[in-house]
Amino acid sequence: MSFIQFLNGLGDALERGDVVVIGDKQTGESPSQEVFPEVDLTNQSYDSRVCGIVSAVSVELKLQSAQETSAAEPRAKKRVKTKVPKATGKGLQPEAHSIEELDEIDRTRVEPGQIGLIVISGMFPYCKVNADIAPIKAGDLLTTSPTKGHAQKVLDPSKATGAIIGKALGSLKKGKGRIPVLVTLQ
Repeated sequence: MSFIQFLNGLGDALERGDVVVIGDKQTGESPSQEVFPEVDLTNQSYDSRVCGIVSAVSVELKLQSAQETSAAEPRAKKRVKTKVPKATGKGLQPEAHSIEELDEIDRTRVEPGQIGLIVISGMFPYCKVNADIAPIKAGDLLTTSPTKGHAQKVLDPSKATGAIIGKALGSLKKGKGRIPVLVTLQ
């Protein structure tokens, strides 16, 4: 799988499996000139701004010395919330966490202001789809849908140029759900 980092500049949390498009407003440039594209949830069919599927919060492992590791006392388990990245001299960076903290972070949600990862190619098991528009079966091409954050089956190939997310690897007869996909942005 291939991923890129993005900045959640929306007021809402993004969830694993959300289909996203390049945002209208781009302010994700950091002082170090790294660019983190801002994304929006899809909300229209055949949107050529489609750029991937939300995977996880981008976090880094905080390396500890052997002394720190052996001296660490067991801590009571608690829910850890990642901090909002701030522009520093080093630019926007994923928040660093210990192994114990990583176990406690809900990496399936990218909160506003956090840096996340989107899948841009490869097999991914969590694409949100709406099969009420049309039933989806394995092998169908998928595009953006008017259902916020969801994909739909391509019904009009002439509109799909530049708006393809990929191919369905699973089926859904009706309703909204998640299916595995082969992400091949086109």
